[in-house]
Amino acid sequence: MVSVVVAASLTGGTAAASTGSSADPVGISPTYTLGGGAIGCVGTVDAHYDPNALFFGQNPTIWVRPEFTFVPGVFQTPYCGVEATLRWKNLDTGASGVFPGRPVPLGDDTPLSPTDGLWVPMTAPTGVGRIEVQIDTNFPHVPGRGTIVVD
Repeated sequence: MVSVVVAASLTGGTAAASTGSSADPVGISPTYTLGGGAIGCVGTVDAHYDPNALFFGQNPTIWVRPEFTFVPGVFQTPYCGVEATLRWKNLDTGASGVFPGRPVPLGDDTPLSPTDGLWVPMTAPTGVGRIEVQIDTNFPHVPGRGTIVVD
């Protein structure tokens, strides 16, 4: 059984903590980021943890998706993207790591409208306990953060 507590914060502000049953998805604050591939590429990497939506049974699975706004160039493909990594720390055991070894490419090809990007799984061998997660990109960004508890 997985029980979840979230305490997401961004730049010193704290989101309301929520506890829930194993069926409750947990939001992680968005990663605000610049991106590459188009003019004026800026947006977010949205993320959540849903204990009922695991990637091949791997727990935890953090699902991420890009949402960018940009102006497509005349001689460019309409695309804006980043490479994302998931940093994690088990607050109970002290174990930590970065997933994956090579960053995950995330992109959006809908310049001035909502993304049609798929949710991409990021998994990590965190073990049980309180797991602090952080989503980073390869461009200047404010990382998304959250804490989940895996029993």
